[in-house]
Amino acid sequence: MLAVSFSFYHSIYFEFSLCLSVWNFVGAVGFTLCGALGYASSSNSKALYQSALSTFWGGWAFLIGSVIQLYEVVNPV
Repeated sequence: MLAVSFSFYHSIYFEFSLCLSVWNFVGAVGFTLCGALGYASSSNSKALYQSALSTFWGGWAFLIGSVIQLYEVVNPV
């Protein structure tokens, strides 16, 4: 699952591996915010809500990335 561009000035925006990486990055940011906002939730109830919300969308982003990866592995393009 290596994305290779034929020249350095042509990008590969619509490759499955790039979409997979973006969704996994969004999921990682969501779970990082969950941990960071967990410390702030002791003094602020809005931080507790945002921590739970970032866990939710971080998990969904990882799920979408996993489905893209499954499609790429099963159906090689």
